[in-house]
Amino acid sequence: MANYHHVSHSPVIDHQDNLWMVNSQPSGIYTKQMKSILDQLEAVLTHYSQVLILRFDIRTFAYTDDNNVITGLFTYLLRHLKQTYQTDNIGYHWTREQEKAKRQHYHCVLILDANKVRHPSRINNFILEMGNTHNVSPWIPTNCFYRFKRNEVNLKQNAIYRISYLAKARGKGYKPPQVKNHGSSRIKAKSSV
Repeated sequence: MANYHHVSHSPVIDHQDNLWMVNSQPSGIYTKQMKSILDQLEAVLTHYSQVLILRFDIRTFAYTDDNNVITGLFTYLLRHLKQTYQTDNIGYHWTREQEKAKRQHYHCVLILDANKVRHPSRINNFILEMGNTHNVSPWIPTNCFYRFKRNEVNLKQNAIYRISYLAKARGKGYKPPQVKNHGSSRIKAKSSV
């Protein structure tokens, strides 16, 4: 749990001997959470030559003092993606936030095999349809995805900057102490790429 609460205001983060620009303003970012996101991105990139990163949000209609709504939704979504695209190593990260609203919302990222998922339109539609079956309100932002090859550093940097928003310090902590602010996949990196 070391550095769980460490907030950095630096515009860069050091991860695996690389410096990445992050969106740390104005509230700073939780470094442990950001490194967890980067760990999963790097792990997925050891399995696939290119990835597609998809950003979306989930708004709840009522406050809950647990994360069952998002964990249940991800269980359903991941099962669908694995069956549809015949892929096992799907990275993801979600973060719980609550600011002025009386209920929490979640920012989410999927990290997918871009050799199998060329464009996210079908996945976006599925996420939007989940709102009807899971009693949530999904939102897909404009320019919601990034697609890049393992060695395309500039495109990767653009994606990292965008998804660093999930690690922002503002909006975290409005929950019971035992409830997590974020959750992540546990993809293991292949030993040799």
